[in-house]
Amino acid sequence: GDAKSEQAGTHRLPIMTMEENKKRPKILYLHGFEENSGSPKPASLRPHVEMHVPHLGVYLTHRNSPIRYMLSSPYLIGPIILAIFLAKSTLPMSNKILGCLLAGIGIVIKRREIIAAGIRGSLLKSLNIARNALKEVKPDAVVAFSWGGCLACLLLREGSWNGPTLLLAPAYELLLQKAMLPCPLRLEPKDSQAPHKSVLLIHSEADQIVPFDASRRLAKENAFRFHRVPSEKHALFGLAKEQKLMLHLQSILKPK
Repeated sequence: GDAKSEQAGTHRLPIMTMEENKKRPKILYLHGFEENSGSPKPASLRPHVEMHVPHLGVYLTHRNSPIRYMLSSPYLIGPIILAIFLAKSTLPMSNKILGCLLAGIGIVIKRREIIAAGIRGSLLKSLNIARNALKEVKPDAVVAFSWGGCLACLLLREGSWNGPTLLLAPAYELLLQKAMLPCPLRLEPKDSQAPHKSVLLIHSEADQIVPFDASRRLAKENAFRFHRVPSEKHALFGLAKEQKLMLHLQSILKPK
């Protein structure tokens, strides 16, 4: 059957207080492509938890941006070097133009491989940052959005993490396909007999960036709890209001 829907009842869960919890839960938040530690979703959790948000550095101008790895792809470097060589050569102008045109066509033909190299390099670098953060923080739960959601899925798949996890519109299938990496829906490590503990996946039907159906397939294949949001955009900013995200987090820290 379909993955369980958690649409009903979560609003009745009590918010954790310092009186009820001598120690606030440690949360590792793996942010999305454009997010940072001050973005609405992690900010909404911070008053209630011990928050850790490692900087993945994947945005366009940051050190682990896909652009950096795209620029190191031989499919891009080769044509650029050829075009520079032709521009500086003594060949007739018509030959220079033809050579540069062919170089440009080569880039267009190999654009999928160039994009894949960029996303793959950025993804693997940020995955290593997430692994190190897990070891350092030793969190009680992982909350992960979009790009970070893909990382959380990879951590579950490789067995680095098997604790309570809140996946928000995870870009698992989308990013791995674009990176030309294997994308099995089943996330359990091959040597593991135990199912993943307390994983809740939240996604909006109105998401125009990460396909909703991809999350539904992922949840069904892994028997994750699944909460369908009817009309939110990809960013899921509505979860940052009225402590909704905290309530969902409470549901995986203390599942029924």
